[in-house]
Amino acid sequence: MKDNENRAFTTRRLLITAAIASVFALPLPAGAQQVGKVTGHFGWFGVGKAHQVEEGHFYWVGEFSGTFFNDKGEGSPFHLAGVKCPAFFDADFNNNKAQAGGYCIITELSGDQAYLSWRNAGSPNAGIRNPGTFEYTGGTGKYAGLSGRNTFVGVTQVNWADGTSTGYATWNR
Repeated sequence: MKDNENRAFTTRRLLITAAIASVFALPLPAGAQQVGKVTGHFGWFGVGKAHQVEEGHFYWVGEFSGTFFNDKGEGSPFHLAGVKCPAFFDADFNNNKAQAGGYCIITELSGDQAYLSWRNAGSPNAGIRNPGTFEYTGGTGKYAGLSGRNTFVGVTQVNWADGTSTGYATWNR
């Protein structure tokens, strides 16, 4: 009787181990395997509301939106995709310090989306290159399960009199 119990226990253990191993052997979603470190630039227009915290210090809440241009061109991930980024920008001109952050939704013509969160810091002055990082947090369609850490540099080119701004960001360059 003891031998039969040992064999049954061993068989169950092997079946459980095989089941667990098969789960880990499943491939990642196609998007997660294909995106990697996308290089290119994102031209944006910022619209929102600025609040004066003190003289020379502003806190802006709004959205950066525009188009991403992948360096590899047609057929590459996110090339000519729409990008929408709800965000904040804390601009302290008194101390020449700024920080910004938020989320982005990248939508391709097919409707597939990628999601990311981002942060950067540097100077609030126009024309200054401010480095940052972003992390993919998921997506839909071919980008389901997307993850990974990346770098970017954000640049505000013009702060318009009406409170909007224009700029760009380079990704993984």
